[in-house]
Amino acid sequence: MKILANIYDTINQLERDIREEAAYKDLVAAVEALKNDQEAFDIYTEFRALQSSFQFKAQLGQEITEEDEKNANELQEKLANNEVISSLMDKERALNTLVEDINKGVSSPINEVYQSLAEKAEGQTEA
Repeated sequence: MKILANIYDTINQLERDIREEAAYKDLVAAVEALKNDQEAFDIYTEFRALQSSFQFKAQLGQEITEEDEKNANELQEKLANNEVISSLMDKERALNTLVEDINKGVSSPINEVYQSLAEKAEGQTEA
């Protein structure tokens, strides 16, 4: 159990480290700016609702209508033209890059295990 405790200690430290990263702090500031700009907040809320609607339709196997596409295009234009939302999206991308890098590192040992299976399978097909 000592090893498992060390892993969770590492996870807890990683959480603290992420909170100190500039990308995280920038995202927090961008979210605060969004909350303080009613117009941007309304557009963002509308965007989230539209996303949820599309996901729900996809789960039910329903088609996206022309009206849905028109609304999405109009909303996309509003999003792109709003500096607060554009900044938020940039900050989300930056933090997402960090999270992806962390995930690659964490997943690396697991990927190596499965890679050994793929190598064995390739060796058998060549023989």
